[in-house]
Amino acid sequence: MRFVLFLSFLSFNSVFAQTILLEENFSSTSQSGLPVLWSQSTLSTDGGWLSGTSNTLQSQYWGIAAHGTFVATNDDACDCNKSEDYLITPPLNFTGLDNAILSFAGFFSGQAFEGSTDRATIEYSIDGGNSWIVLTEIAGNGNADNTVWENHNVNLSEIITYNDVLLAFHYDDDGGWMFGWAIDDVVIYEPVGLNAEMTLLTFPTNISLGSAVNISGVITNTGTDVIESFDIVWSQGGSMSYSQSYGNLNISTGNSYSFNHQDQFFAQSAGLYPIEVTVTNVNGQQDEDLSNNSLSSSVMVIEYGEIYSGGFQRDYIYFKPSSAPENCPLVFVCHGYTGTAQGIMNYSDFNNLATEYGFAVCYPQGIEDSGGNTFFNVGYDFQNNETVDDVAFLEDLITLFSADNSIDSDKVFCTGMSNGGDFCYLLACEASESFLGVAPIAGMIMQDIMDDCNPSQNVGILEIHGTQDNVTYYDGDVNNQDGWGAYPSIPGTIDFFVDMYGLAINSTGNFPNIVSNDGSTVSFEKYGVDEECAKVWLYTVNGGGHDWPGAYGNMDIESSREAWLFFDSLCGSGPSSGCTDSAACNFNPAITEDDGTCIYAVEGYDCEGVCLNDFNGDGVCDSICPEDLNSDGYITIQDLLLILSDFGCTSSCVNDIIHDGYVAVDVLLLVLSEYVHS
Repeated sequence: MRFVLFLSFLSFNSVFAQTILLEENFSSTSQSGLPVLWSQSTLSTDGGWLSGTSNTLQSQYWGIAAHGTFVATNDDACDCNKSEDYLITPPLNFTGLDNAILSFAGFFSGQAFEGSTDRATIEYSIDGGNSWIVLTEIAGNGNADNTVWENHNVNLSEIITYNDVLLAFHYDDDGGWMFGWAIDDVVIYEPVGLNAEMTLLTFPTNISLGSAVNISGVITNTGTDVIESFDIVWSQGGSMSYSQSYGNLNISTGNSYSFNHQDQFFAQSAGLYPIEVTVTNVNGQQDEDLSNNSLSSSVMVIEYGEIYSGGFQRDYIYFKPSSAPENCPLVFVCHGYTGTAQGIMNYSDFNNLATEYGFAVCYPQGIEDSGGNTFFNVGYDFQNNETVDDVAFLEDLITLFSADNSIDSDKVFCTGMSNGGDFCYLLACEASESFLGVAPIAGMIMQDIMDDCNPSQNVGILEIHGTQDNVTYYDGDVNNQDGWGAYPSIPGTIDFFVDMYGLAINSTGNFPNIVSNDGSTVSFEKYGVDEECAKVWLYTVNGGGHDWPGAYGNMDIESSREAWLFFDSLCGSGPSSGCTDSAACNFNPAITEDDGTCIYAVEGYDCEGVCLNDFNGDGVCDSICPEDLNSDGYITIQDLLLILSDFGCTSSCVNDIIHDGYVAVDVLLLVLSEYVHS
């Protein structure tokens, strides 16, 4: 009985407690679209701050990483006056508190574009919102293509003397057509005790093949005790861990420390690598809240290359996953006008598809026109002076990738958004000997290209297009009213190729309306015989805009996946052998012969490198129960006995689950805190 009482006493003292004034994860909202008692002030025409998910709130040039349900204000989608977009908390009473901290997750780039710069500030009001005082400004990374969710902590000591104060998240588009700001997991609390938070990981999520990454991040003191030392431990997919101690620190409440780990991550092959980073051994002991000690991220190892083509130095991004064999198919993915290779790589998710199906993918970068905007040359009326040959650029890339049998030059495809989609039609007409199929998304064919179109072989075509597209009109622009140049309607374009190839209708129908609140549905018309090369398909997004369905806009289909499945069906081009294990990441249900190339996710992660035990849905990997020493799925007396059998160990300890070199009281407390947890 004395032993049981002793355990209960230790467990009681390991409980972490703090005063929480406000906690909101935006999972439920009122009729206003915001949580109860929250409000907003805006001059915009789109409703300002909106609640939703990444799929419903992102747009073409402002992709938002998944983070469950959150709120965001999106200037890229609206292009309206967002200089006064205030997201306002309920009234707060700080009476009796010694200090307070605002903690939240934010997705914000702070990028400059055409003379304007995104601005995000935390402000407060003590007169009911009539006037606002800036408390702090939120810094972004300056690049909307590489923005990630970041945890922020703001010291509220300046306002704790007030008992009726409003806090606000203020987004300002600086008068330009900018990006936006997303907010989630807002907590305002009084700090207590010893508490170190892994606030942010700052290492890049995309790196060039052959380069090394410094594992770096930010630790914040979210307690009251001064932090003088800690250890940082990181591991790749649960494999070998690397630890470094940091001492002689003086981190007071609300302040942060940026660390740069001495051990670098290095990958010798392309792929997606999950990285988990933990702060431990704070001031030589376990801190009081273990839930905020770890963060995880993934590093995509890709090739950033250059090639000299047609008198220009051209850039591209190339990704061939380890799941892709020699002589694999190649898919080009082309960005829209003013876009970037990095941007369309991020929102199209083609790297994960390439890993799943075993093909290579290349994102060519368009050069700048005379106005400073990136583009692919299809002969727009306002670009008559441009001489760059982008068809030759892609053909040069095919030659480059074919030289070492990296890709099969007979199985090359292209898809693209908007201008990149227009470019697909040019390839179908002028480079049919190089491309087996194209899939324009929100694209059109210029009338003069159609007039001269005489391909040497038939190129498969899949067009995905919204009927309410306000950039590339579904009904065409035969009189060139918008200045791009004359182009026919989308149905007229499909009819042109159907007639040229001599095809008949195969099937028509509708995709299931999986997401009923996206304002659109998808119907299809398929011409040609299954498995033949000459196929022309049209997916009409009824009510859809100038979007990439599946990334933003319509959510009933995934454009990227539909494009690949279309390519894979052409000319019977699907592989005859591959992975037949349905549990593998690269399982292919269309094949029957297993060739031993199956690839499996790292334990604890899915095939995209996402942690499987994200219990609270915040997009951050939670701890994988290292306290379950006998791996039976539960923390029981058996695990406690294993700790006690190793208690006092100071070297090569089997049960050193916090990786500080010892098995001591802090390890026992950690197991007790998770006792009977599964």
